[in-house]
Amino acid sequence: MQRSVPRALGLVLVAVLLGSAFTPVGAATAQSATVTGDAFVVSLHGDGSATVTLRESFDLTTDTERETFRELERNETRTERLRSSFEQRLAAVSTAAADDTGRSMAVENATVSVTTADDTGVVRVSADWTGLAAVDGDRLVVSAPFDADFDPSRAFVVRAPEGYTLSATEPAPDATTERSARWDADASLSGFNVTATPERTATATESSGPGFGVVTALAALSALVAVRLRARRR
Repeated sequence: MQRSVPRALGLVLVAVLLGSAFTPVGAATAQSATVTGDAFVVSLHGDGSATVTLRESFDLTTDTERETFRELERNETRTERLRSSFEQRLAAVSTAAADDTGRSMAVENATVSVTTADDTGVVRVSADWTGLAAVDGDRLVVSAPFDADFDPSRAFVVRAPEGYTLSATEPAPDATTERSARWDADASLSGFNVTATPERTATATESSGPGFGVVTALAALSALVAVRLRARRR
C-alpha cells in the first residue's frame, strides 16, 4: 500500500494536465531553487500543513500553447473543472497517505490562477493540505507520500515556513537556499525525507551586538580592578 501512494500522486498530476489539455513548456533550470517554470511546489507551514501548487507554463509565442492558455484564461467552466479535479484527486491521495502514516490529513480550499508575464502564461492550481508534515517537537518532517516512486514529471520544490531552515534533505537536491530545496524533473525521489527546523536565535553570549559588548566590557573592567587592588596591597 505504501508504495502505491506516490504513484497515485504522480497520476494525479498527469490526469490534471491531460484533462486540461496542458502542453508543458519544459523543466525550469536548476541554477537556483526559485520556481520559474513547470513545478510541483510544497510550501510548508509551522503547524505541519502545507500549500501544494502545481505550476504550469505556456510559451505564448507559439500558436498551440497560446490557444490552449487563452482557452483556460477565458473559460471559467474549464478552470473550475481543473480546480475540482485537482482537489478531489489530491484528497484521495491524502486519504491513502493518512492510512499509511496514521496521521490525520485533508485537502481543501483548492484555487486556480491564470496569469501572464511577458511572453509566458502561467497556470497555478493550489490546495491546502493539512497534516502533510509530521510535527516532531519544533521540527517538521516530510516524507510520505513522496518517499517512494513519486515522479511529478517536472521540478519538485519544498519550501520551509518563515523562520525555519531546511536542516536535512534526502536525496540530495539539485539546488538549495536556506529555506528551499529543488529537485530537477528527472531526479529520483526514492527515500524522500525533508526536515525543517527553526532558525537559531542568537543568545547574549553568542551575539556580537551591544549586549555582548557590555558584558565583555564589565568583565574586563572587573578583572582590571582586581589586578590593581592586588598590586596596591603588595
